[in-house]
Amino acid sequence: MITDADITKLKKTFVTKDEMNARFDDVDRKFDDVDKRFDDVYEKLDTVAAAVGRIENTLDGIAGAIKDQQIENAAGAVHLARHDRQIEALALATHVSIPD
Repeated sequence: MITDADITKLKKTFVTKDEMNARFDDVDRKFDDVDKRFDDVYEKLDTVAAAVGRIENTLDGIAGAIKDQQIENAAGAVHLARHDRQIEALALATHVSIPD
């Protein structure tokens, strides 16, 4: 048979149900705190992702403007080369020398 002394000794050796529940409650509180911190991190990540999205859109616009300018420059170079050829042809036809 188990005596009161045995029960006291067992309570000192093993964790009681109330002590175990208290520890579980403490662990639950800690998990809640960690969960809150993760929520804060996720909010900050969302803010950073939105900022990166705006930067990407801005860079896309700049890249498009650069591409448009490159096309415009190429068209201008072709136009200038055509004018050079026309001027040289006119100079040759009118016997005018053009200095370099």
